[in-house]
Amino acid sequence: MLDKIQSLIKGVAPERCVICGKPLVGTYRVDKWGQRACVEHNVVPCSSCGRMSRPEDTHLPDGRTVCSFCIGKTVRKAEHIEWVYSRVVEIFERNFLTLPGKIPVEIVDAQRMLSLYNNPALNGAIPSGLTVSGGSGFFGSKMSHKVYMIDNLHKVIFGGVLAHELLHVWQNDHHIKLPNALCEGFCNLGTYLFYTYLDNELSQKHAELMLANPDPIYGEGFRQVKAVFEDEGCRNLEKTVEILVKQNRIL
Repeated sequence: MLDKIQSLIKGVAPERCVICGKPLVGTYRVDKWGQRACVEHNVVPCSSCGRMSRPEDTHLPDGRTVCSFCIGKTVRKAEHIEWVYSRVVEIFERNFLTLPGKIPVEIVDAQRMLSLYNNPALNGAIPSGLTVSGGSGFFGSKMSHKVYMIDNLHKVIFGGVLAHELLHVWQNDHHIKLPNALCEGFCNLGTYLFYTYLDNELSQKHAELMLANPDPIYGEGFRQVKAVFEDEGCRNLEKTVEILVKQNRIL
């Protein structure tokens, strides 16, 4: 209260809650963007950027939220997908990996995504992407692939998820068998390369979160693959996988 009175005396207005607009007094919540809110609010973060959402933001039926900063940059149309896809391909080619042709990408809602996964272990969590591959790819035949992406993703996050899924496509097409942590870690390396390529505020924050992720698969597995990529792999994606396969051969 003393700080509030002193700020008024000095002519400085007290900070206000981003959700209700009331002056902040005492303890309050702070998100990674520096937004502050009263502790009594049930805060729902934006599904793309993580900002605390406001009542006027877009609240989806599946429980996700898209904040006012992200709603205008969500991937919705075919031309939006193409814009992101072309940049992911460019990043892969810069790092010496070529995809097996143009991979179809479809945006689906949460209900469709969950039905595609058909995995009770998700416990209602909504995956951001899914790769479906079919066919053996042996005796001259080609495997078929398709990537499904959840709707209402900011283009930066959409690109990160798409890069991850397309590296699943590449591994499937080449019949790569790696331990789960290294398989997912390699895919997350694609996400990280996309974020660092864009190098904007949102992508930087997500790249930092990836480097600090404590998860043994999506965090530690990613950091192990990243170390191989930057050292032994000479920043060559295909060479990195060759090294990982030799070091972790699964019979």
